[in-house]
Amino acid sequence: MLVQLDEEKWEMNDTLQLEEVLANLSDRAEAKGRLVTHLYVGNRPMTDRELVPQTLSQTASSFGTISATSERMETLVQKASETGKQFGQQLRSNAQKIVEDFRQGRGGLRRLDQWFGQVADYLEWLHIQESVVGSQATQTQNLSHWVNELMIARKDVDEVRVADMLEYEVIPRLPQ
Repeated sequence: MLVQLDEEKWEMNDTLQLEEVLANLSDRAEAKGRLVTHLYVGNRPMTDRELVPQTLSQTASSFGTISATSERMETLVQKASETGKQFGQQLRSNAQKIVEDFRQGRGGLRRLDQWFGQVADYLEWLHIQESVVGSQATQTQNLSHWVNELMIARKDVDEVRVADMLEYEVIPRLPQ
């Protein structure tokens, strides 16, 4: 069966499962510093929601030609840079509201817990950005350290310490 990644074409065994073919496709893209951005199976777009075990376990040749387009990781990071910055700014704004709630005695542990989930996504984004761009991981390490300390304070239900760490250690490390 024919498989294509951008301009490169190759043949694969017709008896392979779809998941094996897609793994090979992904590995080839990664080896070139690229990420698959569009996948076409049987000449129709396939989304990640369709990549379920039932579909992946089928024989790939039953779908027809498999092709994909990819982009360099650096290009994707650059395209997403502004969005990442805006997400960091939103985290900063939400953290300031959490501090205000704690300072005014309204609590805010539930909002803080939701915020932690968002911060985890942001830290993952920073890590990807730094690994692709090749910059030092100082920003991510500093922010990650203080988020970990903040989680300890949250676990201890120390609202004063949570507010102090947010205000003086975490918020200044988020984009303005």
